[in-house]
Amino acid sequence: MPKTVEEALEIDKATNTDLWRRAINKEMAKVKIAWKTHEGFTAQQAREGKVPDLIGFQEIGCHIVFDVKMDFTRKARFVAGGHTTTAPSSMTYSSIVSRNSIRLAFLIAALNDLDIMSCDLENAYLNAPCREKIWFEGGIECGEDHGMVCIMVRSLYGLKSARAAFRSSLAQILQDIGYTSMKADPDVWLRKAAKDDGFEYYEMLFVYVDDILALSHQAKKAIKEITEFYRAKEGSVKPPEIYLGANISKMQLPDGREVWTTSPKAYVKNSLLVVERLLTEDGDGYVLKSNVKNPFPTGYKPEVDVTDELDQTLASRYMQLIGIL
Repeated sequence: MPKTVEEALEIDKATNTDLWRRAINKEMAKVKIAWKTHEGFTAQQAREGKVPDLIGFQEIGCHIVFDVKMDFTRKARFVAGGHTTTAPSSMTYSSIVSRNSIRLAFLIAALNDLDIMSCDLENAYLNAPCREKIWFEGGIECGEDHGMVCIMVRSLYGLKSARAAFRSSLAQILQDIGYTSMKADPDVWLRKAAKDDGFEYYEMLFVYVDDILALSHQAKKAIKEITEFYRAKEGSVKPPEIYLGANISKMQLPDGREVWTTSPKAYVKNSLLVVERLLTEDGDGYVLKSNVKNPFPTGYKPEVDVTDELDQTLASRYMQLIGIL
């Protein structure tokens, strides 16, 4: 996996492909709206405080994170090094919908014969203005802006304020189209509605950053209202199959009614595949071996363990496994 744009392009060259280049170009075409260039000054002059318009601005580093999807499609994501900035906590806090709210949503849908539709917003953060005073020097991935002083004008993944800025922007739109945030869970949004037969109820939207779940007798229409303001990822507007890591599906009760269910089946299955692959690749470095049923013997005493600490690679592996759990 490449760590830099230069490495990615070298891999393309060595393999006689353009997979990484196309992924980079696709991402940069989308995120270019996140900044504007400041003409007439060099990055070094900006660092030395010789650019009056940038007094009070912080310089930040931006880079591309690379990944390979399950279908082997290459993915590149341009992100900001938000860990290097000092933004007040009031600008960075953003809540997310709780799992209990989602479970209640399925119960409410079953009791009131309502549809559920999901939607994943594309490059959602870029729809919100940047709430921090940030500039960066354009890298080679920025094309004609390479080496230029670039002022951040839209929220970008990695900025401390990005999630809060997007949530504020989305909240304003939801209020404008008639929704009200719940006090019990501020990421559940309610709006009065009525079915054709006069049955009155509350339409609901469940928001997990840029993943939206709509509960309504016209759920697709409710999602369409949002996608008039934000672009949805291609193919993401559909009945939910996975939400918050859980499989979502319908099952029929003995009385003939259909209800929504959640299951961790796919997540657990994929987690086991990942662990099995890691054990195969570098299992010699783990305490847990493929032929051992338990990670530690029953008499193991960690307080008297004097073995060497993990190196950087295995420490990263350990954090990966904890993250999966």
